[in-house]
Amino acid sequence: MGKAPAKKKAAPAKGKGGKGGKAASGGPVISPTNRMVMILALLALVPFSLPTLLLLFVGMLPTIAAAFLERGSARQAWVSVGGLNFAGISNWLLALWFGHHTLGYAIDEIKTVTPLLVAYIAAALGWALYLAMPPLVNAVTAVTSRRRVITLAAEQRRLVDEWGDEVMTRESPSETKDAKPAGGPPAASAAPAAGRP
Repeated sequence: MGKAPAKKKAAPAKGKGGKGGKAASGGPVISPTNRMVMILALLALVPFSLPTLLLLFVGMLPTIAAAFLERGSARQAWVSVGGLNFAGISNWLLALWFGHHTLGYAIDEIKTVTPLLVAYIAAALGWALYLAMPPLVNAVTAVTSRRRVITLAAEQRRLVDEWGDEVMTRESPSETKDAKPAGGPPAASAAPAAGRP
């Protein structure tokens, strides 16, 4: 019988987006054409949403600053600051959306200073949460670990009292006694026996 033909290696699958997108890695695939259409649609909405953009830009300045100033791989400050900052400005944003969605009304809201004051105080609370939470979590974790160590030490003392000091060692004395005869002496006695005719 002849050899079976060798199987060809399968070519690496391309993503759904065509030219090697991110579908193989599980990420979303946006083609350059779709990206351009989305950008143009957003730019077309700017004249209609200019009051909203103005109020959001001025009110969310602490979030923008946190996003640009934060260094490192985690980058969580802008999430904490941004959530409370948006909560602070949301009342006036809803009034803008369901009231008078005009540029003049948005400028009047900014001039009254109250929305900005509330939004910036909320952003300051977000910074306080971001800065205070890691030490607080570390303190709680340290207290929990200390309590666990104390509990384990008490359990160890109880076991020693109940079973004796042998539970502190890894091998019991009976195992070490059994292991010694199985070592050297039988091998030494077996060697002369093998030399006899």
